[in-house]
Amino acid sequence: MKVWMLAGLLAATAVSARADDETVREANRADVRCVIGMSVMSRNEQYKSWGALGVFFFSGRVEGREPGIDLERAIKREVSQMRLADYQPEIQRCSALLGEKSRAFEAMKPPAPRGVGR
Repeated sequence: MKVWMLAGLLAATAVSARADDETVREANRADVRCVIGMSVMSRNEQYKSWGALGVFFFSGRVEGREPGIDLERAIKREVSQMRLADYQPEIQRCSALLGEKSRAFEAMKPPAPRGVGR
């Protein structure tokens, strides 16, 4: 449950911007690659939760920048352009970004009130 709550919070940080801007297109392309990499990562039982969190986080960023994007089409287009050698560096890059955001949210958490969560 905590993972899904954090995923919702992380996805809510997505930035709205004009979809026709080259910067936005490149950012979306990078985040779509992260969706793909995190999806692959989530197939490993050891990294399943982290990968799923990444899928939600990065897809939220893409959809936040470009509401109404055909994410399935974007993923298929990017998968067709990725080589096998591209996956590991993308997974590492995306996992590092997700880790930074996760640590930032952890640092913002107030202490739990007495008796809550026990």
